[in-house]
Amino acid sequence: MSARKVLIVTGKGGVGKTTVAVNMGVLLVQAGQKVGLVDADIHSPNIPRMLGIKPQGINRLIRGIEPALPMEGLKVVSMALFLHNQDTPIAWRGPIKNGVIKQFIADAHWGELDFLIVDLPAGTGDEAMSTIHALKGLAGALVVTTPQALSLLEVRRITSFFRHYNVPIIGLMENMADAVCPHCERYMPPFGSGKGEEVASDLDIPYLGSMPVGIEVMQCADKGEPFVTATPESAVTVRLREITSRCMRGIEERMGMTLVAKIICT
Repeated sequence: MSARKVLIVTGKGGVGKTTVAVNMGVLLVQAGQKVGLVDADIHSPNIPRMLGIKPQGINRLIRGIEPALPMEGLKVVSMALFLHNQDTPIAWRGPIKNGVIKQFIADAHWGELDFLIVDLPAGTGDEAMSTIHALKGLAGALVVTTPQALSLLEVRRITSFFRHYNVPIIGLMENMADAVCPHCERYMPPFGSGKGEEVASDLDIPYLGSMPVGIEVMQCADKGEPFVTATPESAVTVRLREITSRCMRGIEERMGMTLVAKIICT
């Protein structure tokens, strides 16, 4: 697989990492790239729900793993695709999860891809280690956080983990960093400002920017539609487009890729 492989990671759950992974993948598709999206969260696979993909059943596994195609240029593999009942809990131990993730990456019918984006569950568990060992030549990991102190503490841990395994850190982005006041329409930082930049500087990793709290993010996720397509002019879409461009620019510098960051900006 010649695709550039990007991990979307976080140390703490609930920061909107999967939302970032899905919508960043769609932005790349809009820029003319062929993108594969791996939902490596075996216990809580939510990517299909965010893209409006219905379960495909176990029959899709008979001759290898067939990715779902929610739109032209985007292929998705997730455990949720193969569950007939979405309420069924997945209670598997490490070795089984490791095997499934390796199958998602190596056995799915991906075809030709420009990017393979892997949405990892929070933390430094089996899924992260399995993905690192299954993917060679990683472009790097994008770390997603909120400005809260607990989330930023976990940034230090997750960064140390990936550096230990020689995975480049593309940069740090903050989600839910500010919100629009309903009375004066000014942006207000509910958790304080500047904290993410300070942590990024302290860890010597690029700070890629922040995304605001936006009700359209929740509404689009509930409807199964990426907010970058439903609300292309919203503040949250504009910010993510800027972050994606900076992310691609960092990959360009490391891997010699050209044009993508410029295309996303326009």
